[in-house]
Amino acid sequence: MRDVPEVYSTSGFVTPLNVVEIRPQIMTTVRKVDIKEGQSVRAGQRMFTLDDRSDVANVEKVAAQVAKDQALLDDARRTLVRNIDLKTRGFVSQSAVDSAQSNVDALAATLASDQAAVSAAQVSVGFAAVIAPMSGRVGEIKVRIGSLVQPNAAQPMTTITLIDPIDVAFNIPEREVQKLLAAQRAGVVPVRAHVENRIIDGHLSFVDSGVDSASGSLKAKAEFDNRDGLLWAGTLVTVDFSLRILQHAVVVSPRAVQVGPKGQFVYRIEPDGRVSSQPITVDYLTSDLAVVQGLQAGSKVVTEGGQNLRPGLQVAVIQDSSAP
Repeated sequence: MRDVPEVYSTSGFVTPLNVVEIRPQIMTTVRKVDIKEGQSVRAGQRMFTLDDRSDVANVEKVAAQVAKDQALLDDARRTLVRNIDLKTRGFVSQSAVDSAQSNVDALAATLASDQAAVSAAQVSVGFAAVIAPMSGRVGEIKVRIGSLVQPNAAQPMTTITLIDPIDVAFNIPEREVQKLLAAQRAGVVPVRAHVENRIIDGHLSFVDSGVDSASGSLKAKAEFDNRDGLLWAGTLVTVDFSLRILQHAVVVSPRAVQVGPKGQFVYRIEPDGRVSSQPITVDYLTSDLAVVQGLQAGSKVVTEGGQNLRPGLQVAVIQDSSAP
């Protein structure tokens, strides 16, 4: 009798947590490709340099307009000051002062508009540097130096795929759903992925909100650390995890379980060396062990030659070194 973890094993597809398409925000040409296909990039790294000469010239143009309107505003303010002085001495009317004030206000608004235009033009210049929005692996590069690029192009310049961490998506049959949900409520559910005779440890990260009635299964995902790059997007891998712990379970070798007209049973060896048929129920079965009900802990059972036995026959007891 011992505690036995009920392990569920299935196949799943490796899926990246995120894939980002890299597109330009302006229509222009590529001046420089700063990355290579398949390269790992970090967030904030420059990927492409686009032609920004037109945008730089536009910044200079609107900056010159700012200087011009600033000079006009300064002159208008001096005129306003003079008119106010002349008004106090009775040389001009109040309407002249009001007109000068209106001119100052209009030029101040024009200058604010010009400064906003400078900021907008500088933003456009910034679009010439295409920056990685996240860390990941670069896909196929679709453009070269001199290529015309635009935001609404049919295909992106390239893609970035987040591969560390990475997910494995798999399905859980409906009969195992309640066990899985109970394990999830109890805490973090460890999940193992088997890749090239290596085991990668991860954890359950997602369980869908409902069972697919067509397939009778529930979608789930497990997240894995992938610093070594063993898990590759799109590949099929085997994952397993413990659904529950069968406590104080009676365990026998799977070879001991027999199937008869009345169901499953084992041949139990009595103290006098004869065998008797003991009906059992198998709760959990692997290639190494069977967790059964209906058999008393410590009982001796037949693991070899059971198909040739009948209740009441005498057997020789040989210790099975492979028994669980």
